[in-house]
Amino acid sequence: MSSSPGRPSPKRPVLAGLRSALPGNRKELLDAALLFGPSVGAAVLLEMTFDLVLPAIPTGLTLSVSLLLLSARWLRRHKTSPSFPLESRRLPPRIEALIGRDREVREVADLALKSRLVVVRGVTGIGTSAVAVNAGWRVAPEPEQQHYADLRGQDRDEPENWQSVAERVLRTLGRPLGPIKDERVAAQEVSTTLHLSGRLLLLDNVARWDQVAWLPRHVPGSRIIVAGDLVVAADDLNDVEVVHVGILDAADGLELLRSRIEAEQMGVERLRDEPEAGDRLAKRFLRRPALVVGIGRWLTQNRKESIASLVDQLEAGPRDRVLQVLLDLQLRRVSQEARQLLGLLVYAPIAELGTDGVAALAGSSEDEAGQAMEELSRYGLAEMTRRRIRVVGAARAIVTSPDGKPGDAKPERWKAALQRLVKHFADRADLLADRLPQEEARGWFGLEDRALLQMLKMPEPAPQAAESLWRIADALEVWFALEQRHEERREAACALAKAAKKLRYPDAWATAELRLCLIALELGEPGRAREHFDEAARLQAGVESWPAQLHLARAATLLAAGDEFAAVEAALVQYGQALPGGDTTGQATRLINMAVLQIRRGQVSGFTGRKDGTAPQHGDAVPHESVPGTQDEAHRLYRDAVETLVQALEIARRSGDLRAEAHTLELLALVNRCLGRTHEASNGWEEAAELYDRARDTIGQARCQMHRAATLPEADHAEAAKLLWSAVERLPAMGVSTALAWLHLARVDPRNTREQREKGLAALAQWDEGAEPLQVTEIRRRLESL
Repeated sequence: MSSSPGRPSPKRPVLAGLRSALPGNRKELLDAALLFGPSVGAAVLLEMTFDLVLPAIPTGLTLSVSLLLLSARWLRRHKTSPSFPLESRRLPPRIEALIGRDREVREVADLALKSRLVVVRGVTGIGTSAVAVNAGWRVAPEPEQQHYADLRGQDRDEPENWQSVAERVLRTLGRPLGPIKDERVAAQEVSTTLHLSGRLLLLDNVARWDQVAWLPRHVPGSRIIVAGDLVVAADDLNDVEVVHVGILDAADGLELLRSRIEAEQMGVERLRDEPEAGDRLAKRFLRRPALVVGIGRWLTQNRKESIASLVDQLEAGPRDRVLQVLLDLQLRRVSQEARQLLGLLVYAPIAELGTDGVAALAGSSEDEAGQAMEELSRYGLAEMTRRRIRVVGAARAIVTSPDGKPGDAKPERWKAALQRLVKHFADRADLLADRLPQEEARGWFGLEDRALLQMLKMPEPAPQAAESLWRIADALEVWFALEQRHEERREAACALAKAAKKLRYPDAWATAELRLCLIALELGEPGRAREHFDEAARLQAGVESWPAQLHLARAATLLAAGDEFAAVEAALVQYGQALPGGDTTGQATRLINMAVLQIRRGQVSGFTGRKDGTAPQHGDAVPHESVPGTQDEAHRLYRDAVETLVQALEIARRSGDLRAEAHTLELLALVNRCLGRTHEASNGWEEAAELYDRARDTIGQARCQMHRAATLPEADHAEAAKLLWSAVERLPAMGVSTALAWLHLARVDPRNTREQREKGLAALAQWDEGAEPLQVTEIRRRLESL
């Protein structure tokens, strides 16, 4: 595959096929990009060793299956660029005069101080968040003790799922993420972080109980508060403390109103001068703080209007839409600039924007955008928190577009506004993805990744924004892969495929399918991987013109499905031929992949060379007889693999690629194990695990722990069990590595062999029908024999 002269040099994963979607460059996929990108220097062996017995096995009897993926080399150069605001994790300011809520605040604080999970529940607009925040300041008065997350997501119609919430929580607590397999692991992370810490975790605006049901109910020495208008079943809250926030007394509502307008003496005088109207107002409309605040704004901004006229207008409207009626009155007083901004915000693909995003949407300066945002907030049509704006739900229902059309008709300037907004986020994502894994870049993506994903998932993507959407997909792949958040990777790739299909960009669609293929392989789903690969191949021209990465994906899917080594070797040869000249990192990838193939051939040769065709059993007194010459052939292949890996390791170290270096060391340790060098193998896996830890690759680290456990002698079964339990918590639910870990656990910690057997077999479920590698067959046989 040749390089395009006008194409920018790929500095990080530029999505394969995405640049080619631009005018004038539609024919080729970029040479980067199944998983991370062209700067990658190594392939990864994800599903690795099958150690047939613990603690020791004869040389050459280890099987492995490899899924050939790319690893990432994160750029270390610094760029001159603006700084980006990061999300504050401290509590919002307390409300000094929270009238009518002293009892609720005190009750929440007292319960939280008992280290119990406290749920503060109330309907929207009733003041639930204010109660929770003020209680939070009571139990954790020092900002260093506070951890706060607002769970209102970027999708107005669908609250975030529990996995997304768990990621937000762990990020707020400063914990490394990695893959979150189940609720138990997430809860344990929270418990470990908060235990005896004296810190507070407050989750605000929770919409559904299943978002937070995984949280631990009791963590000694910590406080957890959940607040929101939760949708719950009758018995969901049986094991937690619940404080219900109800409507205000009429007297408290009137007092709150007075406090809101006390700076405007004319407003207070009007309440005194119109006692009957004030009484009607208090009894009918001052029971919810949100409505009280809105009425206070109206009174201070409409000094010539009588209270009676306001009450008449509110009573004339629908009883269940009083706030809409009030905001409709306010909308008439808003400037044209702010009204235009509101019309655009209502249709924005994400629910919340910062000042920079608002400026891009409106096509204005940040100063002008900030002024319009302040005006919308002043009139109660939007909420402003930490320089970010969100349109109030009631305002969305009454807004009219700036072109005078009904509320469900987008403004004429909408297409240009959307294009500006998406390009703005694409530019920022491009810049910050180049700076990963620096903390500033991590902070920005942690704040904006759901916004980026929501834009990519727009039901009606604009053709004019296609190039920006592709760049957003590229940046999300970098980010989610770095964080090992594979379900989000899959979500982003699916959104890319859908958008590319709708906009008729086959190259971008093929890239999405390739990503889905690699994600499925990484998660132990070979059948699904083959489906995505076939779709990607269908979208491209004949095999002779395939991009390099498609050949690599073919090799990976073939290895996951069986032992067709000749076909795999042919695919890797084609991969090398398709690489552009001078692509040293691509050549390193080819080297490691060829080494993997040599290892696989050696393992299968050693296994099938046994005359009885069986694997050795633990405790065999006499080694089984081997077919002459097969073990020699296996050893020759292993020695060839060592030479190949040494070359790849030199390139990985020269490029500063931690993950590539770790992958190569992991493979070298495997070869040492195959050659009977147990001590060298154990040391190699320990070194690789340290590199994986530095690269924040928890799955790679877990694999190395599993391999090391297999090398420990029988006297160290307790240590082996500890390593294996740590590994299974971080490995994917499916796959050979996971099945093997459960098999090893059944040997060193056989307290619940039946459960370990079932979990191990479940990890191999993707191979239940259809072809499977020899190693899968053998692991399944051994699990079934437990």
